[in-house]
Amino acid sequence: MKKLLITLLMLGSLTSFSQNCYTVKEVKNNGDIEGINPKRFTLGVKQITEELLSEKYTVCEDGNPVIVTIESIESPSNGFSLGPFEKKRKKTIVKITINMDNKNYEGEGQSNTDVQSTFIELQDENLPFEKSSFSSALKKSLQNALNI
Repeated sequence: MKKLLITLLMLGSLTSFSQNCYTVKEVKNNGDIEGINPKRFTLGVKQITEELLSEKYTVCEDGNPVIVTIESIESPSNGFSLGPFEKKRKKTIVKITINMDNKNYEGEGQSNTDVQSTFIELQDENLPFEKSSFSSALKKSLQNALNI
């Protein structure tokens, strides 16, 4: 009887310290991003989110659902040109909401890209989203929301 009681106490203490397990169930995109395949976009956001979640929580296949919503993707740019010289700075700003345990966590991340040119004409004034710039801003917004 004594061994049974000790075994039950030990099992109870082990489970009381266990952490919730999470999985990214859905990625929603309310932002507008051109030139990126929606399926690759969803998989990329899911992968980055799971990577960051694993730093603080346990990630498993059948865990509590996590829903990531990309609220907005902004890309303001400014610059100047003087004769043949041109300099532009583009910010990529990503705002997200993460729903975890029926609570919403908001985050914002920013990444800067600088372009300098001489005698080169930029094809597109808006400069399409650079994938590495977007993923950097996304990662910062996720870290901001999850307090990592």
